[in-house]
Amino acid sequence: MTKNSDFFCSAALLLSMLLVLSACSSKDSTKTPQPLSYEMKRIEKIYSNGETTEANKSWCKCRYPVFTDGKSADAINACLLNWIADSTAIAPGKGYTGNRSIEALADNFLRDYEKIKNEFPVNWPYEFELEGSVILNRSGLLSVELSNYSFTGGAHGSSHTEYFVFDTLAGNRLVPGDVFTEGFKEPLNKLIDSRYRKMKGLSSTDRLDGEKGMLFENIIHFNNNFAITDSGVSFFYNQYEIAAYAYGPTRIDLSYSDLSVILRPKFRSL
Repeated sequence: MTKNSDFFCSAALLLSMLLVLSACSSKDSTKTPQPLSYEMKRIEKIYSNGETTEANKSWCKCRYPVFTDGKSADAINACLLNWIADSTAIAPGKGYTGNRSIEALADNFLRDYEKIKNEFPVNWPYEFELEGSVILNRSGLLSVELSNYSFTGGAHGSSHTEYFVFDTLAGNRLVPGDVFTEGFKEPLNKLIDSRYRKMKGLSSTDRLDGEKGMLFENIIHFNNNFAITDSGVSFFYNQYEIAAYAYGPTRIDLSYSDLSVILRPKFRSL
């Protein structure tokens, strides 16, 4: 074999290796992102002055997910923790500007109880409990639920459930307009109206604000409190939002087949 032949063989081999490396690099650069890793964090603070019985102790308990990988994990954690911090039940009194860590806010909740107890004849405990869960954790998409219950006196406690849907590549919280196509509002409202009527056994002409419908108004629309799940999209309406406290919260579940016409293409194949 001549020197020229050796040269061309070596060049061809080098070119082949470069092409393989380039292909591998290309695959890595477009690699589908993995679901986020997370752990459930628990914080529990209990107030006791040595005189309070076990049954009357005030407490603040929080259990929520903390995401530990992915370039957007910090942004997602910040969004969730800010919502917890901004909950009026865990940080009583407007204008609280102290340490916004959940540990500090739990301490603040109990300090507020102690202050009220010392100033007024309060003989009931303060209670706050927050439970978080991961509803959906797939490549590029995450749904989280945060639900809290609080009691600081009165006839009954209060509760609130909030859904969060995140684009895990960008780290931003999605709104309905990110998930549904342009012009989605009217058809989505019709789907929600139809599903609610089916849930309550109402005909298409029955009033929603009647005895069976139980709503404040003769209408029900989508809201921004939604979650993407394994089976479709759920909308959550908290107490007092569309109906009286006695009727509790309302959840409307719509399947992917129900929504196929108005879902953006990337959400149709979940």
